[in-house]
Amino acid sequence: MIKRFFLFFLFLGSVDAGAWWDRGHSLVCEEAYKLLSSEVTDKIDPLIDEFGSFGRGCLWADWIKGERKETRSWHYINLPNEEQDVSKAICPKNGCIFDAFYSQIKILKDTKTSFLKKQEALMFVGHFVGDIHQPMHAGYPHDLGGNLHRLKFSNGNKTNMHKMWDGQIIEHMELVIGSDRFEEVIQEKIHTFLSIDHSSKIENWAQESRDIAMSQSVGYRDNDLEIATDEYMESHFDIVQNRIALAAIRLSKTLNSIYKTNH
Repeated sequence: MIKRFFLFFLFLGSVDAGAWWDRGHSLVCEEAYKLLSSEVTDKIDPLIDEFGSFGRGCLWADWIKGERKETRSWHYINLPNEEQDVSKAICPKNGCIFDAFYSQIKILKDTKTSFLKKQEALMFVGHFVGDIHQPMHAGYPHDLGGNLHRLKFSNGNKTNMHKMWDGQIIEHMELVIGSDRFEEVIQEKIHTFLSIDHSSKIENWAQESRDIAMSQSVGYRDNDLEIATDEYMESHFDIVQNRIALAAIRLSKTLNSIYKTNH
């Protein structure tokens, strides 16, 4: 089943490769893979083989949202303005990223799980760690995590808050500093952040994203931001780079912990 979706969206990706979190998710998972122990890569390599790389596999969870609609709510946790403490958030009946993340971790840890289920679980986990480090995945329910927060660029082109943070900041960054330098910065930040302590709880990662989303500079709260200037995007390059680097480290630690415990 995964292979069928993979081949279809490989074709689709060649037609429309503009979606960002493709770039962000790929970087998170590729850099996380480099940090895995050889014991863990031996275990997960068969699961990612048909995708060609872990980075490519981590895009799968977005590809299937059209057919597997029940998974759409698994990518975020939204809270109203009066509830800023993410640890107290309760997933709605249709689910959220917290329940989905822990459910897929459980599948990965179950030695009796089928190959296909483990394959899906690995791709979900990799994708969810990337998602929760994107600030708009911990946004408001009333505007669908910023999707209904309409914006314009300085040239008059339309966008929205979620789309800008999901990829247009990265697209602009790569135009300004280049794709190679972008990857180098991520690697430099990973090297720096490896020396600090990291929470293993997705709720804590989500709180970081929520706090960023609510910060004055982002302009999300109260629909403060109306025009997304180049200066706005450039002033947030560092945040985007930090979130990708932190996601890569935490994903690697999550997978190393799962397989160290389980095997």
